[in-house]
Amino acid sequence: MLSSINDWILHLQGVAGPGAMPDIDGLPPAVLAGGGPDGVLWPAALAGADAAAVDAADRLLAARPGQSLSDIAGFRALEVWTECELSALHALSRLVRLRPTPARVARLEELRAWHMEHTQPDNATNRPWALHVFARVGDPESALYAETLLHNVTASDARHEPLSRWILLDCVRELTAG
Repeated sequence: MLSSINDWILHLQGVAGPGAMPDIDGLPPAVLAGGGPDGVLWPAALAGADAAAVDAADRLLAARPGQSLSDIAGFRALEVWTECELSALHALSRLVRLRPTPARVARLEELRAWHMEHTQPDNATNRPWALHVFARVGDPESALYAETLLHNVTASDARHEPLSRWILLDCVRELTAG
């Protein structure tokens, strides 16, 4: 088990491997579902996001209190739903870092806890979306969730895929930023 944030940062940098640094200030190389929660939250998570994007994100965050951001019934596969949810959680963490409000901070923690309870990271995605959200908490269960996301990207060799590499390096940035 990685024991500190610094251990996570160094390990994630190693897994991402050498190469040119992607633009991690912009949108990820692919947002999964245009009308999904990730498609709403990523535009709001940009440094220069306009007020309409941020307002849309806040409406989404308030729409389903105590639940996931979207209903699985709107997706054809559990894997796609999980990836959209974790991508949205990743975007929310950036939004919280750039524009924190008590409501966003609370919803980030609520969603992290919800996914710990209801989502299995090993059955859904080989991309480490929101790994840093789980890694920074510091409890053993959250660390194991983060480690499973990391295991999936390394075991499948997806870390060489541009999107997965972008996610890993963005997780490094988010952990470094605090």
